[in-house]
Amino acid sequence: MDKLLLDTTYLLPLFGVGVKLEGFTNLLPGILNEYTVLYNPISIVESKWIVLRLMRRHPSMRENLLITFRDGLRVLLESEKLVQTSLTSPEVEEVADRLLIEGGVKDYFDRIIYATAVKHNLTLLTEDKDLLKLTLIKEMPKPKKVIKWSELTNL
Repeated sequence: MDKLLLDTTYLLPLFGVGVKLEGFTNLLPGILNEYTVLYNPISIVESKWIVLRLMRRHPSMRENLLITFRDGLRVLLESEKLVQTSLTSPEVEEVADRLLIEGGVKDYFDRIIYATAVKHNLTLLTEDKDLLKLTLIKEMPKPKKVIKWSELTNL
């Protein structure tokens, strides 16, 4: 079974944050059955930042957003279909540092997720344009594959 590392985008619906990916809700269960699906715990932190940002924009939704985040976290951590990787390691940090210095990727969350895919030779599922561009730079370390949702689902 192929191993697929999810970028944060694909975890956001668990935390009550909608994503604009065609067929996501309907197709995700099949993907969870077809692949070993992993995520880096840094995506939990990034998701919380996104929820906090939404709270500032929509103060009336504050309590609901926080409750939904906690409920989603519970589901994620108890899931047998979603496997957590280690947060980081010296090898992951080395790749992440190269992505910053040589690849110009400023977002630490993105660098760690991409570097995790590299270290473990995983297919990375991402919509992030900066990460997708890294595959075009010959000298950059690469995961097994980097794909977008539409490529995974053939939409």
